[in-house]
Amino acid sequence: MKINFLRKLSLRQKLIMTSMVCLMIPTLVMLYNTSLFSQQIIREQALNSANQSLSIIQYQIHGMIEEMVEVSNRVQFNDELKMLLQSPEDPLNTMSVTALLEQMGNARPDIRLTLLTKDGRYYSNYSYYEFDPSSFRKLPWFKSLSGLSPFETMYLGVQPNYLKFQAEEDPYVIMTARALTGYSAEPFAYLIVSRSENTVSNMIDNLTEDIYLLDQNQRILSFRDESYIGKNFSSLMSARTNVSPEMINIAGENQIFVSLPVQYADWSLVSLVPYEQLTDKVNRIYRSGLLLQILFAAGFLLFLTYLLRKFTKPIKILGDVALKVESGDMQIRSNVRAGDEVGRLGKSFDHMLDRISEMIERIKLEQELKRQAELAMLQVQINPHFLFNVLSSIRLKLLLKGDDENAELVGSLSSLLRATLSSQQEFVSLRTEIEITQQYMELMNFSLRHQIESTIEINAELHMETVPRFILQPIIENCYKHGFSKGGGIISIQVEKTEEALRITIKDNGAGMSAETLGRIHVGLKRSKLQIMERYDRNEGTPAGIGLTNVYDRLKLIYGDYFQMIMESEYQKGTTVLFIFPATMMEGKQNV
Repeated sequence: MKINFLRKLSLRQKLIMTSMVCLMIPTLVMLYNTSLFSQQIIREQALNSANQSLSIIQYQIHGMIEEMVEVSNRVQFNDELKMLLQSPEDPLNTMSVTALLEQMGNARPDIRLTLLTKDGRYYSNYSYYEFDPSSFRKLPWFKSLSGLSPFETMYLGVQPNYLKFQAEEDPYVIMTARALTGYSAEPFAYLIVSRSENTVSNMIDNLTEDIYLLDQNQRILSFRDESYIGKNFSSLMSARTNVSPEMINIAGENQIFVSLPVQYADWSLVSLVPYEQLTDKVNRIYRSGLLLQILFAAGFLLFLTYLLRKFTKPIKILGDVALKVESGDMQIRSNVRAGDEVGRLGKSFDHMLDRISEMIERIKLEQELKRQAELAMLQVQINPHFLFNVLSSIRLKLLLKGDDENAELVGSLSSLLRATLSSQQEFVSLRTEIEITQQYMELMNFSLRHQIESTIEINAELHMETVPRFILQPIIENCYKHGFSKGGGIISIQVEKTEEALRITIKDNGAGMSAETLGRIHVGLKRSKLQIMERYDRNEGTPAGIGLTNVYDRLKLIYGDYFQMIMESEYQKGTTVLFIFPATMMEGKQNV
C-alpha cells in the first residue's frame, strides 16, 4: 500500500515530502530532549514555589495565633482586671470587667473572650443571650486547665461555634484556654479565647493549592471545605510521607506535598498542590518557546516548499499542458524557457505542438474547401420544377392581366435568383437573409391557392448582425411543403439577442408532425461536429435536397458545440424551429 501511495505522488510532492521528513526528524529529536530537561527543571521550580507559598500562609497563621496569645497575656497581666475581680459583690465592677474584655478584643472583631472565675462568676465580650459562658465548665477539657503551669496556653484546636447567632455563618472556631494565676500558683480564673475558623480559611480560600491546618493528631482544623473539618487527614492520602517537599500521587494525580510546623502549638500546615497548577506558568513559557520553534520550523518548511514549487513549476506546467492537449486543446503552450534540461524540454514540446497544430489546420482547410464546394453545389440545386412553374404562372398572369403586380413578382423572382445563384459570400447580414426569405414567401404565396401570412419581429439594432447565408429559406420551404400543403396559415419569424446568445425562432401553425417523425429528426439534430466531419470523411455527405439536416450540418461545422438547433412540433398544431447562436462568436464573425 505504501509503495502504491508513493507511486501516485507527483515528482513535486515526492521532493516536498522528502525535504519535510529530513527536516522534521532532527527537529523532533531536539524538541524531545528539550522537553525532557525542561520537565526536570520545572519539577524543581514547582517544589520550591509550593514551599514558598506555604511559608507565607505559615507566617499569617503565626500572626493570627500570636494575636490570640497576646490578648491572653494582656488579660493575665492587667492589674486593673485583677483588682476588679477581687470585689465580686459590686455590680459596677462587673460592667468594668466586661468593658475591659471588650476593649482588649477590639483589636480583632472576630476574637471572643470568656473569663470564668473559680467562684462561679463569668464575663465575656459577647452577649449572654447567644451563649451561657458557664457552659464551658461542663466540657471535658475544662478540668485540665487547673493542671496547666503559669502562662501555659492550651490549644484546643477547632470547636463548634458556641455563639448560636453566628454558628450558621461561622460553624467552627479555633480556641485556646489558659489558667490565670496571681502571686500564688493557684489559678484565680480561666480565660478562653476563640476566633472564627473563617479567619484561617479566608487566608487559603483564594489560593490554587489545597492547604490544611492540622493538629498534633493529624485532625483537620481548617480547610476551605467545611465538610473536611474534624476528619483525619491521613485518611485522605493513599500513601504516607514524612518528606517535605515531595511529589506524591493521589487518586491518579501528581500532587506536591509540603508540610511546615506552626510555632505556638504542635500543629502543622500541609499543602497539596496539583503539579500541573504550579507548573502552569513555567509550562506556558515552555509552550511559548516550543511554539516559536514550531513557527520557525514551519516558516522554514514554507520557504523550502516555495523554493521546491518554484524549481518544479516548469515540470508541473508541462504536465498540465500535456493533460489539456490530451483533452483536445491544441492551442495551449507551456512557454517554458530556461537554460536547463527542463527549459529545453519545454521548447521542444511547444515546437511539437506547433507542428501538430499546423497539420490540423491543413486538414481543417481541406474540410472547409470541401464543405464550401458542397454548399455551392447545393445552392445551384434549387428545384427546377419550382422555377418553371413560377415563370409559367408569371407569364400567364402577364398575358391575361397586364398589370404592375406581375412586374413586381418578376422582380422578386429575379432578386431571389440573383441572391441564390450569383452571390458567393458565406456570411450575410441578418437584414439581407430576411429579405431573401420574404421574397421567397411572396413567390410561394403567388404559386399556391392558399395564402400564407407572415410576421417578422426584429429590432432594428439587429439588422447588421451577421449569419451564414441561406439558413432561413430551407426552413420556410419545409413549412410550405409539409405544414401548409392543404391550407393556409401563419409563419412568424422572431429575432432576439441576449448577452449570451442570438436566438432566431421560426414558427408556423400548420399540420405539424407525428411523434415518430419528430423523433427521427431529433436523432439527426444531435450529431456533434466530430460526427459530421467523420461522415464527410466517409464521403457520405448530406442527403440530397436543402432542408433541416443541411442547415444543421452547416451551422454545426461553423460554430461547433456552441450552436444549438431545437425543434418542437405537435400534430395539427404547428412546428417551431429555434436557432441559438453564441453571441461572442457572432461578434467575431461580424468583425471579420
